[in-house]
Amino acid sequence: MKTIINLTLLLLLFAGCAPKPQILLYNNSITSLVQEVNPQSINMEYFDSQYYMPWHITSMSLDKQTASWANQHFDKENKYYGENILPWKKEQIQKIINTTNFDDYNSDDRYAITIRNEQLRELPTIKPFFEQTNLPGEGYPFDYLQNSRIHINTPLFISHFSDDGSWAFVQNPFSVGWIPTGSLVVLNKKQKESFENSKKIVISRDDTPIYTKDQRYITKVKLGAIFPYVREDELFYYSYIFINTLQNFGKKIEVRILKNNAGVMPITFNAQNVLKISQQLLDKKYGWGGYLGNRDCSAMTKDFMAVFGIWLPRNSAAQKNAGQYLSLKGLTPKEKEKEILKNGIPFVSLIYLKGHIMLYIGEKDKKAMVMHDLWGIRTDDGGKEGRYVIGKTIISTLYIGKNLSDVDVNSLLINKIEGIMIKPDIMR
Repeated sequence: MKTIINLTLLLLLFAGCAPKPQILLYNNSITSLVQEVNPQSINMEYFDSQYYMPWHITSMSLDKQTASWANQHFDKENKYYGENILPWKKEQIQKIINTTNFDDYNSDDRYAITIRNEQLRELPTIKPFFEQTNLPGEGYPFDYLQNSRIHINTPLFISHFSDDGSWAFVQNPFSVGWIPTGSLVVLNKKQKESFENSKKIVISRDDTPIYTKDQRYITKVKLGAIFPYVREDELFYYSYIFINTLQNFGKKIEVRILKNNAGVMPITFNAQNVLKISQQLLDKKYGWGGYLGNRDCSAMTKDFMAVFGIWLPRNSAAQKNAGQYLSLKGLTPKEKEKEILKNGIPFVSLIYLKGHIMLYIGEKDKKAMVMHDLWGIRTDDGGKEGRYVIGKTIISTLYIGKNLSDVDVNSLLINKIEGIMIKPDIMR
């Protein structure tokens, strides 16, 4: 009897030590999938019209009430937490709001450009506003003041400055918000026109270092960043960036970029280049709204497309409307996947569900495959909600997590998919 009991305990012990099934069933190799890529012709005129929009307006696109929504929203009794995981005091929040100076809205009326990668904020502070830090899907890294990350060399229209001048409220090509004044320079008409009318270089390798012609380090830039073309030699593209000066307008300095890290824009949309760009984005850490300089789902798709001269809006809901959209609401999971496989164009189509967007990359083992930047999958442990954190850009099917017993079936991607944007309108 004792032997039987010991054997039973031993079996239970081994069962408890059994490894948990993996949620990522596919590695991040897409070599075979890019074989399905068909070359695409791009209309760069639309990209340019969107990118340079802030330099062709004379006032902000939003009225003051809408533009200052964060002042009203964060002044409410909601409890927000700071970087020390302690609640913000209402008077501390109000102090920040009081610096926003919206009485001067649309008073500056000048054109500028970013001189480094920067974070666009909902209020003029780098301090985070986390909510419900003890709940899944809240707390770090979901900073509610984070709007987006902005590339170096992004055109801006300046509305006004905070009361001490340290922050500027700006219109960029896809949103409005606050950026530190030290991260922009004002341009005169000649500088602006010269930059806009030049041929462009686009960065194709993430975190590319930028140096002066005498090899002095300047900064690192992200895939998708745009630089004006000046000239080239066997190894380098030559360009320039603006720097802050004590004068009214920025001063430009020459920089050079290794040709392995960039290309003349738009880079040709073909299998070789799609493979190169995809590999740069895979495994990169997730960043809500570009938090800490990382990407979220729509920033990943936006930067991927930008290299090829394809303009996408910044958020997922807007991206689904950037081209021909096919609604999949009301269909069964099997019917949804059938329509995606039938209509989807590898590395062109975007699959949409509320709050998330994915790049369709083709078919594998009769399944629709996607590349997406994902925070996590919802779990349900006896009625207690949790998260299986992924936190990076991955390749998966639309059934990711189905093999795990504690994953909430209702949260599977296939069940939440609402539709597919088949092809951006600007593709010819």
